[in-house]
Amino acid sequence: MSEPVLLFEQNEYGTAVIKLNRPSAMNAFNMELKTALLDLVRHIANDDSVKAVVITGEGRAFSAGGDIKEMDPNRKPLANRERMRTMSEVIMTLHTMEKPVIMAVNGYAVGFGFNFALCGDIVLASDQAKFSQIFLQVGLVPDGGGFWFLPRMIGLHRAKELVFTAKMITAEEAYQMGIVNRVVPHDQLLDEAVKMANEMAQGPIKAIGVAKTLLNHCAATDLKTALDYEAWVQSVMAQTEDHEEGKRAFMEKRKPQFKGR
Repeated sequence: MSEPVLLFEQNEYGTAVIKLNRPSAMNAFNMELKTALLDLVRHIANDDSVKAVVITGEGRAFSAGGDIKEMDPNRKPLANRERMRTMSEVIMTLHTMEKPVIMAVNGYAVGFGFNFALCGDIVLASDQAKFSQIFLQVGLVPDGGGFWFLPRMIGLHRAKELVFTAKMITAEEAYQMGIVNRVVPHDQLLDEAVKMANEMAQGPIKAIGVAKTLLNHCAATDLKTALDYEAWVQSVMAQTEDHEEGKRAFMEKRKPQFKGR
């Protein structure tokens, strides 16, 4: 029996850990992996027992991007579009689900693998990780949301440099550019990612989810619209049990015990 293309586990805090599991192919995305990942993230998005998500890769790569072996030059454009839409749905589901998603980049993140990491809310990188917008080396342009995520993170000129040159950068360079939140010693990466996710999972998880949605929306809107969003959402959050518990804990000078309600 062949190995599953995804490994999944969920701990007692509600943190789900997903491992891309095609190490012999550097976790390149073939259709089997894409379909399995879409099914899993759709399930997670609607599973209230999952509070936070960590995604990493098995082996020496986070992901080498799209699987070259499945790139058929004779495939009709509409068929290619349908295959790409599977991962587009994965990215949108992760980006919009009201749960924190932490990408733990354990090794090479190139091409689509680079841009897939960007759809996470927080990106931790191993000190052995390397990144490249390698698309032009195979005569393609970035996909996986790269044209949307990358300029917003690092600015248009730096994004153009990474895309036009397809150069490989280190985890430290990615950190200096603002692509990753933190660089972690390789053997501590997954533990650090899970620890961070566990802390969030035990927090006011509904408020974290709503804050994620507001941050995503307000990054691309005007100030007045952002203020209107805040006012409406804050009036709702003020009615939650977590808010009441937070107030009581503050007054009683103790750590709050949030319930996610």
